[in-house]
Amino acid sequence: MLFSSFEFVCLFLPMVVVGFYLIASWGGRQAAIMWLVVSSLFFYGWWNPAFVFLIIGSIVFNYFVGLQLKRGTGRLGNWILAFGISANLCLLGYFKYAGFFADNLNRFAGAGFDLGTIALPLAISFFTFQQIAYLADARRGDAAEYSFLHYCLFVTFFPQLIAGPIVHHKEMMPQFEKSATFGVNFDHLAQGLTIFVIGLSKKLIIADALAPHADWVFNGAEAGHVLTFAESWGGALAYTGQIYFDFSGYSDMAIGLAWMFGIRLPLNFFSPYKAKSIIDFWRTWHMTLSRFLRDFLYIPLGGSRKGPARRHTNLMITMLLGGLWHGAGWTFVVWGGLHGLYLIVNHAWRWLAASHGLPALCSGRTWGVFCHALTFAAIVVAWVFFRAQSFDGALAVLHGMSGANGLGEIAKNTGHFGKTMGFVYVFAALALAFIAPNAHQLMDKSAPGLETDATRSVPKPMAWLNWRPSVLWFAATQFMLLASLYTMMRFGYEEFIYAFF
Repeated sequence: MLFSSFEFVCLFLPMVVVGFYLIASWGGRQAAIMWLVVSSLFFYGWWNPAFVFLIIGSIVFNYFVGLQLKRGTGRLGNWILAFGISANLCLLGYFKYAGFFADNLNRFAGAGFDLGTIALPLAISFFTFQQIAYLADARRGDAAEYSFLHYCLFVTFFPQLIAGPIVHHKEMMPQFEKSATFGVNFDHLAQGLTIFVIGLSKKLIIADALAPHADWVFNGAEAGHVLTFAESWGGALAYTGQIYFDFSGYSDMAIGLAWMFGIRLPLNFFSPYKAKSIIDFWRTWHMTLSRFLRDFLYIPLGGSRKGPARRHTNLMITMLLGGLWHGAGWTFVVWGGLHGLYLIVNHAWRWLAASHGLPALCSGRTWGVFCHALTFAAIVVAWVFFRAQSFDGALAVLHGMSGANGLGEIAKNTGHFGKTMGFVYVFAALALAFIAPNAHQLMDKSAPGLETDATRSVPKPMAWLNWRPSVLWFAATQFMLLASLYTMMRFGYEEFIYAFF
């Protein structure tokens, strides 16, 4: 069930929130937690009920492995951890990558593997990675002892189940131990609803409206159409805006939904298009995945402890595997490889500047604008491979972006970007990403999300923009909600881009 669907907004969400607080007041905490677990499993099974058994099996397995980790010491504990992580990766590998590797073996080695169609379970990467993190925390003693019911809630809690954030056990579950969590807090409800509606508006009004423009260009590239400079850049920028507001919208909705229950989730998205370097971009884009890859891949590989050459190798390996995590396709690997290359260049330039006493990178207004533009252009180029269905399609778009097929005429009707308003909408959406404060900054005094070092140092917006109980904020929230519902009913809605990663 999608957050941006009528069934969720108008039926599921009100019933679950009201039911949670009524059951907590009448039946106690454990009954309320049971209600959330059952509701979350229903939410997950709405798309395909058969996969409910898969997630329950994964939960049971990891819970009992976690129990053994808490009891096991020394070498035995290490073996149990290795077994648990391997089993999780095998499950993920079968559903997500078995077909990919079989196809490549058939193509390059002449093998004859035929695995048939393997349906990809919704959110399998997210609940698998979350449970791998849990096993590692249990081995270190960072996951406190909780009941099986509590562990089920940790994995299935519906605000973060489909596309993150990837949460550590110690970040979320202690909050359910507080008695205040189970009492109605109207401030939390109002703040959470506001953040949810901001995210819903981003998704339905901006991201979904950009999708047809991007689809027209990328589908045309796959079909062999010759794309002009204007069309190619229009499609690439449309997708750049689409994935931004799609994922940003989901992240806001997840934070807002959890806050309605008095739960703070880690921030997962913090205005990444404002970054002036690729290093800063990855500190603010999908922050919990970046944390997971750092803690479970980059650092175990050696991190930056063994010299620049080893650090750059570790960065590239991490980003290549991070790209493959996003999808079983070589275009995703290239996307990850490009970002690995970007990070290597970024780190090398910082080292060069520091070792030769050069001024700080991107210091000053002029250099800041240049670095921002260069970083954004690199991100757009990488998104072309992320969105394209094949190398041929990606290269066709990039060929058009180079101007080799002509500049095109924006004023004439040559597809979605033949009309000036198409470009105006794309540029207006990106301007919001560049200039506007994000939802967490607007809710600064409420602090509904768990901050990171990357977000604490960001300047706060003007005080008059901060959320407060007022007629103005009430009217703005109602307007965004009604506009989103109208858009949903009038034009439908797209699936979240990250839902099937």
